[in-house]
Amino acid sequence: MNCDTGFWCGMTAGMVAGIAVGVMLPRGRGSMKTQVGKRIQKMGAAVDHTVDNLISNLR
Repeated sequence: MNCDTGFWCGMTAGMVAGIAVGVMLPRGRGSMKTQVGKRIQKMGAAVDHTVDNLISNLR
């Protein structure tokens, strides 16, 4: 029970901190979505590259 309470308190604190930072950012939501989209594309490309390297090393 104690572990569950700590987990939920931590999750709540993290969400509150994330919301506070998001509200304080001077940029609009559109630019935030654009940045997230670009990061997701870069991460996808990196994962594809890594998977290709792993497959080529296994052959």
